[in-house]
Amino acid sequence: MKKIFFIITILAPLLVKAQTTQDMFEFSTTYYHGTAKSAAMGNAMGAVGSDFSAIAINPAGLGLFRKATFTLTPEFYSTSTSSDYKGNSSQDKSFRLPLNNVGLTWTQQVNDGMLNSVSFALGINQLNNFSYNSYVNGNNPNTSLIDAYFTEMYANNITNAADLEYYSPNNIYSLYLTDLIDFGGTNPQQYLTFVPQGNLNQQYSMVKRGSAQEFSFASGFNFEEKWFLGVSLNIPFFDRDINTEYKERNLAAGSYFKYWDQEEFIETSGRGINARVGAIIYPSKWLRFGFAFHSPTYYKIDERWHTTTYALFSDGSEYDVSPTSTYSYTIMTPYRLNASAAFIFGNYGMITTDFDYIDYSRMQVSGSDDNYDFKPFNEYLRSLYNSTANIRIGTEWRWQSLCFRAGYAFYGSPYGLDKKDLRTNSYSLGFGYTHHRFTVDAAYVFSQRKNNYSLYSQYSMYPAYYGDNNEFVDDTNVKETTNMNQVVISFKFRLD
Repeated sequence: MKKIFFIITILAPLLVKAQTTQDMFEFSTTYYHGTAKSAAMGNAMGAVGSDFSAIAINPAGLGLFRKATFTLTPEFYSTSTSSDYKGNSSQDKSFRLPLNNVGLTWTQQVNDGMLNSVSFALGINQLNNFSYNSYVNGNNPNTSLIDAYFTEMYANNITNAADLEYYSPNNIYSLYLTDLIDFGGTNPQQYLTFVPQGNLNQQYSMVKRGSAQEFSFASGFNFEEKWFLGVSLNIPFFDRDINTEYKERNLAAGSYFKYWDQEEFIETSGRGINARVGAIIYPSKWLRFGFAFHSPTYYKIDERWHTTTYALFSDGSEYDVSPTSTYSYTIMTPYRLNASAAFIFGNYGMITTDFDYIDYSRMQVSGSDDNYDFKPFNEYLRSLYNSTANIRIGTEWRWQSLCFRAGYAFYGSPYGLDKKDLRTNSYSLGFGYTHHRFTVDAAYVFSQRKNNYSLYSQYSMYPAYYGDNNEFVDDTNVKETTNMNQVVISFKFRLD
């Protein structure tokens, strides 16, 4: 316990700001939202090529284009999240209509020695959809979030209101301004509250909106129709808004304290740069191999956040709106390695598979604040996250002008390949129809992700103590299951 407490103590100054370890993972991960063809085949497109979204996986696939093509892909995206807390199940849903990609490819015939043609692509691919709603509701007989805040204040030697305002101007200090906590007694670190230790109904909700997209300029080279090289320069960008609300209501009738409620609003935007290189080779007509390297992405991130806090007592209420805080920092995401294969059955169909290797422990954060040393937080990232893998399998079969597709994708947990939290499984089906220069593709994708987390960890990484021996027991575990449904439609127009 002392070791964990020490790690948490050195992290406290960073955690006062908005970014968290969960944010680092969310900004670093990719769940491809490509064309309907790619989605239907589980996004196992690394060795397939000739599809705009495949450029985000292996830019060598651009070399397989023969004609200029314009692609447009809208999507219908919904999530349903079920949370179990203290034996009580709660649900929430969200629905969005994003644009997965829009892009243009064109090809220039060369026929100069080994080089047959050079292809180019310009456009935008969606890399991640942040849309998510969750709701947690349950009765806690033992602790309050305020108990965790008191532990945090004690660990950081907060002895008066001025210290608290400097340390946590948006969250904990607002509880002081609404009479939920106070300083008192002969001990300078003795804290007071009207909120009981347990016997509380606790509610937590999150509404998240936004997506990560990437503007790409790519070039692919076709050498003798046997091997292909590709490179892309990419400018990823994202915008994300989060609105969380936490409430504790006193279950004891006739008590002075009734309930308190705090809402937090966070606006985050990021702009970055990365590059990819890849190759596809044809050792035979029925077999293709693909390889790609994705460089780390360097993001410049800006955040704005504030809170509103409300407390109700039997003789009145208190309300506070915190000042808006801003902070800018830089993160480096892990590099990614992709290996892929496609088994070709003449003009009838194919079976494809992709493998990604990612080491999330390589994520790093830095900032413009010279007064803060980010080294402890980066060391904590290395201890928390691990290497993992993504595995995707797809198939396509043709009959006249129709194509029928299916796929499966496994996205490993960032905590390690053997872990289950934040692991995602996706299942997909789809079809395509081509008429002269026009192709329409459609796909349905069902994905499921599970996650376990401590309710208090959304606000503080410090424990809540209770009991006669002042012991800590994590009794705020939330079991969460998120189901995602995608209906994807792509329109492709051959321009020559």
